[in-house]
Amino acid sequence: MKTILLKDFLEDTTIRRDVRRTLEEGGIVCLPCNGRYRIIADLYNSDAVMKLFQSKRRVRKAPALVFVGDEEMLPQVTDELSPEASRLTSVMWPGPLTLLVPTHKNLPAKVAKQIAGGKGNKVGVRIPDSEWLMVLVKELGRPVIVSSANREKKGGDTSPAQIRKNFGRELDLFIEDGELKEEPSSTVVEVDAGKIRMVRAGAISEDFITECLSA
Repeated sequence: MKTILLKDFLEDTTIRRDVRRTLEEGGIVCLPCNGRYRIIADLYNSDAVMKLFQSKRRVRKAPALVFVGDEEMLPQVTDELSPEASRLTSVMWPGPLTLLVPTHKNLPAKVAKQIAGGKGNKVGVRIPDSEWLMVLVKELGRPVIVSSANREKKGGDTSPAQIRKNFGRELDLFIEDGELKEEPSSTVVEVDAGKIRMVRAGAISEDFITECLSA
């Protein structure tokens, strides 16, 4: 596992190209995002997605998270976005709102099966509110699958020492920013027939979401 500091990544475009190349070649990368370390991989690379979940030793069935770099990348994740959901994305992205949407029919079969997690064909998607991460995904040109950098039902995703202990052999690259301070989780919602279903409470209140849809 190669480690680089976030400050070096931000200052050196060569390092940024190296990170992008790692993802393009099917590697998995750990990086800081919203107070936690996350593991990411190219959503359209079946081997990379399998490698990510194997590193997690994930057994619990739950929908995965996907980051897109902008709204134009959404059709690579889903082809069924309602007008109400589109309104929410235009108002709240980038930001801590995760939309639960049907997966795109053209996703690799292995990937679609893994990320749906026993919840039908749904996946969570959002644009991260970290500008450098948003730019990285845009430069990659494809969505990335995202998972917290911890083992099943265990903590440690704020600690570089725990990341090295748990994932040192599986990660290709670790972008480190020291010990992280946890931030509120994203709010997860599903919009169906114009109605909101709160899947997980988080940084954005249900009242604010309702307000945006009714404006």
